[in-house]
Amino acid sequence: MTTHVAICRIRTSLRTFAAALLLLPAEVWRGNEKSHDYGFLSDTEIAKVTDDHMKLTTLTLAALLFGGGDAGVRVMHEVHSTHTRAVVENGSVMWKVRLFSDDLEKGLRAYARRPAFALDGDPKADSLFTAYFNAKVSVSADGRALKATLVQQGVDKDPAGGTVHWYLLQFNASRAPGTLSIRNTLLAELFPNQANIVVLLSMPGEKRHSLYFGDGDNAAQTVELRR
Repeated sequence: MTTHVAICRIRTSLRTFAAALLLLPAEVWRGNEKSHDYGFLSDTEIAKVTDDHMKLTTLTLAALLFGGGDAGVRVMHEVHSTHTRAVVENGSVMWKVRLFSDDLEKGLRAYARRPAFALDGDPKADSLFTAYFNAKVSVSADGRALKATLVQQGVDKDPAGGTVHWYLLQFNASRAPGTLSIRNTLLAELFPNQANIVVLLSMPGEKRHSLYFGDGDNAAQTVELRR
């Protein structure tokens, strides 16, 4: 591997990490949520970070990667990422995904073939997202395909001044599964560098499994829940 290739890969990894940081809700940086909910930082580390520190850290990292005063915004447009926290308990999988609003809107416009579609104000936005989600995310429990239903949705501000849409969905497996097979290709049809991160918690015990879908590898990944 040449030095140039190695540097490019490091820069790509840092960009993906910076985008993932922007997707985390503000509550994480205020220490109001448990770190294991998001899978990046320890409770001690979260307690040390305030909203202002987070914004400065993210923008500084972005500036190092991209340069320019608008670097924080450019992170969202040059690196495309989603972050999911999923909790498996008994026969239920609760799936909370966070997506950059501008990326999601582009994805839904293409999926629905509606160039004028807007996330805000469209009464069919939630049902359209649910259909898109089920088309791009597959979850199978012990080999049986599950379908997600939407429970709740909302919008947050990210530290760079943009918006993040989040959706809480539920998969019902009827009984506690021994294995879960997951494939996540959200927005990969639009962005070659799309990275989809899934942090899966298995209850009881809160055993964590981290899955990464990106770099051209979007094959299904199987998690053994009873090990």
